[in-house]
Amino acid sequence: MPTCGNAVTAAPAVISGSRRAVRLVLGATAAVVAALVLVGLLVAVLAGRSAGAGTALGLGLGAAGAALLAAGLLVVARAGALSRRPSGAARGAAVLTRCVLAATVGAVAMAVIGVVAVSGSRAVAPGVGAGVAALLLVGLAALAGRSRRRLQVSAPAAAAPPPSTEAPPVPVIPAQRSAEPAPVPGGASEPGQATDAR
Repeated sequence: MPTCGNAVTAAPAVISGSRRAVRLVLGATAAVVAALVLVGLLVAVLAGRSAGAGTALGLGLGAAGAALLAAGLLVVARAGALSRRPSGAARGAAVLTRCVLAATVGAVAMAVIGVVAVSGSRAVAPGVGAGVAALLLVGLAALAGRSRRRLQVSAPAAAAPPPSTEAPPVPVIPAQRSAEPAPVPGGASEPGQATDAR
């Protein structure tokens, strides 16, 4: 049952998550701008034919890496939004896991393409473009993995019941019995008095 204490403790987490989402969206916007710049350079190279195929391939790989980084940052922001919903931590963790796997596979693919392109064309530009793209995807995989670990740590804390504010029950002490001897039935005297009388 939600209480005022839960609302007060959840407010800083919501604010922090919103700020982090804003930073992720801004990073994705910057990556999109970089990808558009690289695509423009690629189009200029292809239209002018002033450079070789290696330069064009390097620009294309760099643009692809920037575009994949932008998409991945948006996915991480989406996973954070899902995790802030009630019982949405599992869905957010699943999205982040897929993001880590996709970014890792993309980084490996970029590295392989760069090695093949450099060995085939003897040009440096494809290797540089593929290396930059691979580094961007490795950074994306690290960011998604760290977000997933943070989500797994914060989920049990959020699921734990709030501490009880009720006062502990006061133990009831039974009334002590009187130390005086119980009266003898029939009005008889104590054993010591009967002996003296004899």
